[in-house]
Amino acid sequence: MQNENRPDPKDTVYVNGVSFSNHDLYIVVEDFYTRIQQDPILHVPFLSVVDWPEHIQKITHFWWIRFGGPAYMFSEYNPVAKHFFAGFNPELLQRWLSLFHATLETHLSQKQASLWKNISTRMGDALTIKNELFKQTYETDSKK
Repeated sequence: MQNENRPDPKDTVYVNGVSFSNHDLYIVVEDFYTRIQQDPILHVPFLSVVDWPEHIQKITHFWWIRFGGPAYMFSEYNPVAKHFFAGFNPELLQRWLSLFHATLETHLSQKQASLWKNISTRMGDALTIKNELFKQTYETDSKK
């Protein structure tokens, strides 16, 4: 995985006037996925992850570019198909969000946590809708 252009941990992006350093993102993602691995329900959809450090790097990069930072590694994100085949459903989303939001509160200021909670909740809602559309298409195509 290429990381030669990886930002300095102190490099910062601003979302609606709230700053996030690359280190802020990394610490949240690293702790969150540690919690995922220990969760009796959420760890199951993540059994396909074979390289946790690489996964953490990819997801840190995902959030970095979503928050407006420049891409520093090549990675294509196809969250709809990936989550669909992992068994994503609204119940898992709620558990995921609860754990993610608790992680945000542990590591970030109230402003940072509040903003990121809002963004992650909206992304989860959009993913739920896209997942349902993907399911309908997948089931229709498999019947042909």
